[in-house]
Amino acid sequence: MAIEFEREVQTATFYNPLEDFAETAVEVEIREDPLTGRQTRIVPDAFVEPEDEVELDESVTDGEGCFFCPDMVGEATPKYPDFVGFDRGSVGEATSFPNLNPYGSHSNVVVLTADHYVPIDELAAERFADGLQAALEYVEAVFEGEETTSVASVNMNFLPSAGSSIVHPHVQALVDDRGTNSQQARIEGAREYQTDAETDYFGDSIGAARDGDRYIGSTGAVEWLAPFAPRHHRHVRGIAPETGRLEPESPVVESFAQGIENVLAHYADQGLNSFNFGLHVVDDEAVRPHLDIVARSVFQEYAWSDATFFETIHDESVVDVPPETISEQVREFF
Repeated sequence: MAIEFEREVQTATFYNPLEDFAETAVEVEIREDPLTGRQTRIVPDAFVEPEDEVELDESVTDGEGCFFCPDMVGEATPKYPDFVGFDRGSVGEATSFPNLNPYGSHSNVVVLTADHYVPIDELAAERFADGLQAALEYVEAVFEGEETTSVASVNMNFLPSAGSSIVHPHVQALVDDRGTNSQQARIEGAREYQTDAETDYFGDSIGAARDGDRYIGSTGAVEWLAPFAPRHHRHVRGIAPETGRLEPESPVVESFAQGIENVLAHYADQGLNSFNFGLHVVDDEAVRPHLDIVARSVFQEYAWSDATFFETIHDESVVDVPPETISEQVREFF
């Protein structure tokens, strides 16, 4: 069963004052996510890229009073409930603990670095590997201790323009029996696809990307591509080799971490400094662990939001560059 890729091109025409009111035609491509049916619009010039290198103010990079910094993290952060098996987690430089502002019944935070501020081109794979392992140790503890839980994600906001209220690099895990809206749609779509095709969607999506122009490369056993209908700007996805849960000490974790470093190197090369990612882990034989990473608007003194009414009201993505171009650009860093 081949994955179906649906797209439509719409054309807007107008008399353009920038071209002495000559008639102008602008094409907008609308794509549908093959798994969920969610739409994405590819609109020229929909993302503002920096013209000059951005230097962050000292008030942003100064760690004074930050309770994620080493002198406070052991005293100012919560401790896990007894069923987790440890008060706080520690892997390499990473420290994990419950989220003081939880998003659900099982929600934690993992501080990735001792340094308060780290530019994206200095966030090395080793730091992500330690952080992901620490987060997944918590995920596994919840899966084992709470039998009803089956859906988890490990997520990151980096800098305020990506939604982070704390500059210090950290990830957040969420575990429950529901998942997010996006996860529910993916799980349902993957189960239906597996029933119809007798294969798993995520594996087939790798093959489809290889057959086209959206395949990027691999890090270990994890394969990377640019999704057909991007969720946000510069969207890249890494996919694990097998369905089901992801063990904290699996080499696949390090492979995901290396891929994150590679994608961030591309973002930095483009002058970008802010991003989100989410690693999806579902205890379900139809879903492979997969990681989505997207660029966000540049954090600077006069920042702008890249979340418009399309995203906040209509739950529809708008990007400026097609994934076929993104894959070509990112491929250089793999």
